[in-house]
Amino acid sequence: MLIGERITLGPVKREYIDPYLKWFNDPEIIQYLSMFRPMTRMMEEDWIENLKNRDDTIAFAILITNENVGEKLIGNCGLHAIDWKNRVAEVGITIGEKEYQGKGYGTEAMELLVDYGFKSVNLNRIQLRVYQFNSRAINSYNKIGFVEEGRMRKAIFINGEYHDIIFMSILKEEWLKEK
Repeated sequence: MLIGERITLGPVKREYIDPYLKWFNDPEIIQYLSMFRPMTRMMEEDWIENLKNRDDTIAFAILITNENVGEKLIGNCGLHAIDWKNRVAEVGITIGEKEYQGKGYGTEAMELLVDYGFKSVNLNRIQLRVYQFNSRAINSYNKIGFVEEGRMRKAIFINGEYHDIIFMSILKEEWLKEK
């Protein structure tokens, strides 16, 4: 488990399937993700079951733990498509509980995840893709130290319009210099 000031990144559990299904079938949530098909219980169960066999993914549940709420699942995040030879991974994050969005929990989770990726997993580069209209996420990534490397113009179709995909990354040397 990775422990921050307000959140903990813990293991993904089967008991989280119902909240995941709620989030990943909500158009307000999935507009920021690469999903467009309905998520079924079977698909989510398979994903969780297969995590133990995947050496290219490290997934975490984002939890708030305090005396007022106990332990509350608010999202998930992870290192994906890990390239062990070149020490590169792509990060992904979702704050699925809407009342916790825009309050810095995603930034804190991403900082914990990036720190873990560089200091524990020994990655050299962490990268991500974000849609141009997701200004809240872009601001968070910039705050953490991610740098825009490029974009694919009008490469994704969401809500009846084409949008740019922005590519961002941070290098281990940049992270360690700032932290």
